[in-house]
This record gives sequence, structure tokens and C-alpha cells, in this order.
Amino acid sequence: MEAFLNTLLENPILGVILVSLVVSLVFTLIKKLFKLAVGLGIIIIALAIVMHYFGYDSLPDEGKEVLQKAEEMLP
Repeated sequence: MEAFLNTLLENPILGVILVSLVVSLVFTLIKKLFKLAVGLGIIIIALAIVMHYFGYDSLPDEGKEVLQKAEEMLP
């Protein structure tokens, strides 16, 4: 590890290349996660539209009870 750090300190071009690779990797990961989030959001919205269209927009009794308990607990 120490030899690696010494090499980076002696050759600043290698440091610039390493930093640019790390930034590129982080940017690519964030971009892929954003695409995944957008895709999941579109799927959830489409599912909600289809469920509303076919009349599944009401909660079951158990879901209503959970919501009522949550409302009672919150001020």
C-alpha cells in the first residue's frame, strides 16, 4: 500500500487518471440507479392506473384498520 501511495505521489498523472476513473465509476453508478428508480416509478404508476381502471382502488378492511390506528397514534 505504501509503495502504491509513493508511486502516486511521484507520478501525478497516475493520480489524475485514478481520480478520473473513480469519478467516472461513481457517476455511472448514480446514473444507473437513477434509471432504475425512474423505471420502478413508471411501473408503480402504471400499476396504480390499471388497478384504478379495474376498480381495485379501495383498501381491504385490514388496511383501513391499520390506517385508522396510525392516524390515532399521530398527533
